[in-house]
Amino acid sequence: MRSMPDILAAKRDGKVLAPDDFQFICNNINQIPREQLGAFLMACQINGLSPEETSNLTLAMLNAGEKMETQAGRVDKHSTGGVGDKMSIILAPALRAAGATIPMLAGRGLAHTGGTIDKLEAIPGFNTGLSIDEMRSNPCFISRQTDDIAPADRILYSIRDITATVPQIGLITASIISKKAAEGLEKLVLDVKCGNAAFMQTKDDAVALAKSMVTTGNILGMEVTAQVTEMDNPIGRMYGNSHEIVECIQCLKGNGPADTMELVYAQAEALGYEIQASISDGSALKEFEEMCIRQNVDSVVVSQLVSEPWSILDRAPVSTEIIAQSSGYISQINALTIGEVLCKLGAGRTGENPDIDHGVGAELLVDIGDEITAGEAWIRFDIREEMSAEMVVTIQNSLSLSETKPSKSTRIIEIIEN
Repeated sequence: MRSMPDILAAKRDGKVLAPDDFQFICNNINQIPREQLGAFLMACQINGLSPEETSNLTLAMLNAGEKMETQAGRVDKHSTGGVGDKMSIILAPALRAAGATIPMLAGRGLAHTGGTIDKLEAIPGFNTGLSIDEMRSNPCFISRQTDDIAPADRILYSIRDITATVPQIGLITASIISKKAAEGLEKLVLDVKCGNAAFMQTKDDAVALAKSMVTTGNILGMEVTAQVTEMDNPIGRMYGNSHEIVECIQCLKGNGPADTMELVYAQAEALGYEIQASISDGSALKEFEEMCIRQNVDSVVVSQLVSEPWSILDRAPVSTEIIAQSSGYISQINALTIGEVLCKLGAGRTGENPDIDHGVGAELLVDIGDEITAGEAWIRFDIREEMSAEMVVTIQNSLSLSETKPSKSTRIIEIIEN
């Protein structure tokens, strides 16, 4: 067994690390000095990780923590995050209604992208911190990663954030796939976002990450499909935490925006399930209610949430509509700008403020391809106080118009299997 300085020297010099090297790091993660972990991550960033190294690191991260038992019909999805990306909250109960078991570990928001856990915490009482034993007995849940599951990932992830090593594809793969493998999955679908508001901004980078995660997941025994999807425009019509819960309920009632439902249906299909029926007959909505109750939400609150969401959810009191400055057809809405503005307004975390305001959000009043006239409102923000003139101009500039009506297109760019 090599010492940590030996491992660092080998990776520094571009040599391939052995399975034992990764096991040493992951099994001793709490004892290894942070300086050495930072040096390890930077060496990986600079010299890369081969597919074999990526798989060995993922396996070491997985085996250093608790795991759930693999079962047939146990499925999940993971998204690399985007603006308006609320599909997990719709998909999990819909899959359960179609007969699947869903052990979904999800995360908080990063930068301008909202997190599934933050959205669910907009629901009063919703417990996102289930124990591993509670997870094992639960047929459909969405919860945070516990201290017991892939503990090395939690520490390495926090160090990646402060050492400029977040974008390394092997490290991203190991982080995501180790947690998903710990769920005991039979099948996994990955939504790898691509565009101005995505972690991977170019198609080539998104495809490279998708292939790395599919390959590694398959090696660990899961059947993995990746869908590379467009993230230049925000998804659906509602953005922010309470707002996206409202839209999830609309989707589960069969009234969801077409682009959102396209992705939900495609993800379910990749896992081998047809969920249109469970949405149209109300069973998916019922499973959402049951999931909320199992995760500590009072049954009376759940009934009100489903019938009148805004009677339960926080909504910031100042409503501000942004109007179009000229006329034409809507060709693009810059998702990055919308996400960054919402973050600054309190819907996401910033360096100065680690807390989020669940009641801040926005509703898009138009669709791509719609014709709009100068002076017509196209998006409405619910905020705590009036916006600055500078912020209004920033939002206005996120709307792109064309003289001709753009054609409707799918959000799915490429599908990668095996």
